[in-house]
Amino acid sequence: MKRFTRKTITVGLCTLCLAASAAMAQRALEEVVVTAQKVEQSAQQTPISLVAFQADELETLGITNVGDIRAQVPNFVIDQFPSSNQTLRLFIRGIGITDVQVTQDPAVGVYLDGVYLARSTGLAADVADLERVEVLRGPQGTLYGRNTTGGALNLVTERPNPEKIAFAQVIGTGKRDRLLLRSSLNLPLNARHAVKIAALGKREDGFVGNDGPGGNYGDIKSEGYRIDWRWLTTETLSLNYSWDKSRIESYNYTPQAVSPGIPAGTPVDAAIISSQRFVPYGERLFERLATNAPLLPTDTVIEGHALTLAWTAQSWTLKSISAYREMEDLSYIDFSSGASAEYRVDFSGISLGENSAAPLDYETVRTQLDQDQFSQELQLIADWRNFDLVAGLYYFSEEARENWFPMHHIFSFPLIETGDSARAVNIRAENNVIDNTAIAAYGHFGWSPRDAWKVTLGWRHSRDERKVNRLFQQDNFVDYGSNIIGPFESIDFKAAAAKNFSDNSFSFMIEHDLAEDTRLYGKLAEAYKSGGFNTRDPDPDYFSQGFDEEKNRTLELGLKAEWLQRALRLNAAIFYSDVKDMQLNFLLPNSISDTRVFNTGSAKLSGIELEAVSFLGQNTLLRVNYAYLHSEIEDVNDPFTGDPRSFGFDNAPRNSASVNLDYQLPRVSYGNWSANLNANFVDERNTSNTLLAIDAYSLLNGRLSLSGVTLPVGELALSAWVKNALDEEYVNFTIGNLPHASRAVLWGEPRTWGFDLKYSF
Repeated sequence: MKRFTRKTITVGLCTLCLAASAAMAQRALEEVVVTAQKVEQSAQQTPISLVAFQADELETLGITNVGDIRAQVPNFVIDQFPSSNQTLRLFIRGIGITDVQVTQDPAVGVYLDGVYLARSTGLAADVADLERVEVLRGPQGTLYGRNTTGGALNLVTERPNPEKIAFAQVIGTGKRDRLLLRSSLNLPLNARHAVKIAALGKREDGFVGNDGPGGNYGDIKSEGYRIDWRWLTTETLSLNYSWDKSRIESYNYTPQAVSPGIPAGTPVDAAIISSQRFVPYGERLFERLATNAPLLPTDTVIEGHALTLAWTAQSWTLKSISAYREMEDLSYIDFSSGASAEYRVDFSGISLGENSAAPLDYETVRTQLDQDQFSQELQLIADWRNFDLVAGLYYFSEEARENWFPMHHIFSFPLIETGDSARAVNIRAENNVIDNTAIAAYGHFGWSPRDAWKVTLGWRHSRDERKVNRLFQQDNFVDYGSNIIGPFESIDFKAAAAKNFSDNSFSFMIEHDLAEDTRLYGKLAEAYKSGGFNTRDPDPDYFSQGFDEEKNRTLELGLKAEWLQRALRLNAAIFYSDVKDMQLNFLLPNSISDTRVFNTGSAKLSGIELEAVSFLGQNTLLRVNYAYLHSEIEDVNDPFTGDPRSFGFDNAPRNSASVNLDYQLPRVSYGNWSANLNANFVDERNTSNTLLAIDAYSLLNGRLSLSGVTLPVGELALSAWVKNALDEEYVNFTIGNLPHASRAVLWGEPRTWGFDLKYSF
């Protein structure tokens, strides 16, 4: 409580300082335009708690993908899934998905130019020509649909401009052999016709070296391309087509073991006890570890097409958004934490009974995920007199396959009771195929009975059909080198299942303009997350049963104000969320990683979100964002024992904040100097398992830029930047179900720095 009180006082003092400084400032803040409600409007007129980054802020903060937003937005937590650097877990106001599976959907919807991205895999890919990012906090079930119980993330790229030729080239270098190349070219074809081409390439070494065979932990090479075609065919009809493609090659970090596994009187104890002799443990970041099997890359390829048609006539617009996207991901897993060869947790090849007459050989496997999706959305947007309408029809289909074949090594360890010559070996293979479809109809109807008042009613009906086919094989052996005993435990099954879901979500909003630049709003909003199936469940019957949907209903009160002749912007929101039928993962008894999902319990979340922006004089701009979050999961009984069970939100820090300070130095003859300092704070994250708690951390970043250097053709800009300037060691992710570790961690990025040179005309 002491920490919360201190931070509250700090935020209050910052707000008072902003108000005082704004009173002396003469500059007005620029308007921020967003599309959070499917139409372009000022963020100050949008009744949503949101944070938007414009193009200049994205460049200053070095944001080119979803992962770069990490810690920049209070109440928005991003971490990477341990099996793939390219797979991100997103949490808004504590709500997200803990286990990434092809049969389960996320709770934060991600949209690229209005197109829903169904899978969390590949979210770390850079987006060429990113213009704006919008983080919408709270359920967005009526306008955005299913799987937005936490909120939504809008990624918006820059459209072609038929009015002028423009070119930009960025070259960057820095620590850990960093190299960045980013290009964009805008080509007008005539007064109504333009094409834009963008490309980027990036290379960077990881921050943990590998003394064993294969690649180095964290090394990454990526490239991305984008082509946009815009045709304003008439005064009323426009066409926008886009194609994008990304390729990423990265080497996954291995979770670093911190605490040994804890025996619990189950058969798993043999692995827990045997492994501890071979694993290095430490509470500080290890700069070097070693693989035993060659560390292979994870390769991800993503490609998409989108066609948007818009027909405008007087006070209404009819819009069509058609999109097709496909992804292929080959992921290699090594969770050995740098253990010696006697103990392994990896997907590499293994030979059983090497000295026997007929040895069994198992090859190396990289998990292959193939996914393609098609979506079609029709929107009707109207605005006449004191009424406005956003209505639509939506269709989505998805096919995906997660292939873990052929049979391959999972983990192996020496058996203490028989000596080091004998080892227990687990091999496994599985194949999951899904076929999902979703349809929806929605409408947002707004009425302004008086100039200062507006009432909006929203509704969305959703229907989802989910189908899955699963093939699972697992064998456990004891290998004596010259003899193989087993399999003493074998699982082999096929399962097919289908589930249908339907939902009606509503929203109700009241907005009141207290003054010309002061708006109050209140709303009640709902969203639901689709049910699904759990591929971590080894029982075919329970797998086929699947689990049902969960629902979030949130009450939010907000203030959006610009005072002192728009020199001070102050936005605030207070919310209370009630989540029903939560999808909770329970570890199966006598298991290391097998789980079962139940719809049990409910959750209460409440909090405050504040944003203050002001000029501190003529040349200094200060942005302060702060969030407080209280979370609690109630009424949970352990389905295996029937006893009350404590659960907590893994990614719900009580306090989080970010501060951005931009300073424009007086202009000199050769250009403009500017400086940026930004800091963010994320409070500790506590869970029901105290061993998996994550400590609080603060990061300081900075950027110094010289821009507007005039050349005979175009101009130059040069920037020097640093991230995590104080080199703080902090944890991004914890995992507690490895045989050798009751606590293993993925570390956040240590201090890094670089230089960027930009040429544009």
